[in-house]
Amino acid sequence: MAGAGYRREAFEYQNPTVTANTVGQQSTTWTAVVVIAGVKTPTQREVMDDMGVAIRTDVVIEASWHPSITAGGRLRDMSDNRLYNISGVVDPDSGRKRRLRITATEVDAADGFGAPEPA
Repeated sequence: MAGAGYRREAFEYQNPTVTANTVGQQSTTWTAVVVIAGVKTPTQREVMDDMGVAIRTDVVIEASWHPSITAGGRLRDMSDNRLYNISGVVDPDSGRKRRLRITATEVDAADGFGAPEPA
């Protein structure tokens, strides 16, 4: 386990809520649940388009443990407002509830995932 100052970045965890308007069109809104501390590390996985341009970057975020964080939600990096859709959440300490290893994919707010909520 790393010493003091290990988890330096702040991330806001958001849950999706899907609602339908009067004509039946669905829209997703994101509700802020909790702010956690963590460290973001890029993985070696990038998805490229046909021209060889990176269109998606996967990251692993080592974060403080919190019971509300699940796959299907998203994280907002509070330092630069980047959004990450969570694809997996693991307790690497076998249930000790000390930290989480979150696998996530960076997304653009214009990709249909909704704009980030203002801080």
